[in-house]
Amino acid sequence: MGMNSRFSVIVVLAGLGFGCGRMPLSPTEQMASGPLFPAQAVAAHAASGTFAQTAVTSIDVRSAGPNTVIEQTGEGTLTGTLAGAFDDEVRVVIHPNGTFTANFTITCVCTVDGKQGVVRMVATDHGQLISADVASFSGRVVITGASGALTGLGGVLKIEGTVDVPTGLSTYDYDGTIRFTP
Repeated sequence: MGMNSRFSVIVVLAGLGFGCGRMPLSPTEQMASGPLFPAQAVAAHAASGTFAQTAVTSIDVRSAGPNTVIEQTGEGTLTGTLAGAFDDEVRVVIHPNGTFTANFTITCVCTVDGKQGVVRMVATDHGQLISADVASFSGRVVITGASGALTGLGGVLKIEGTVDVPTGLSTYDYDGTIRFTP
């Protein structure tokens, strides 16, 4: 056993109550205080639906070297497992070859399984211009937090959709899993 692995064992044992003058918990004390590593089994639920932007509320377009950078805010509706109205902030970098990457945040006043709250999400995608009027993209959305009756909601969703280039509005389907953590 090398020096680093011995140190790791000592740290783990100290964290469990061994050494440092502290006596380990007896089996009776462990049962009374609960397990050292409680298992919180959380069932995942399938989630699917559609994000549809309905309006661009602000837009800024600029050049950054050979790339075009678009920063816009918008609003839309979310249907399916997660349902409600959302606002988003999007940053898109379009490369000279027609490919692009986007990062965005989404805040939704959503309903899930009859419970309502505010859901916060971050998303990333990549895509390409298909024509002067249409771009396609795919990526993922991560639920980073929620409040109200949706506190504890988390999940990861795959997304795939299109952008109407003249209007800047996108529509994209989502599919993945969500779960409520106690």
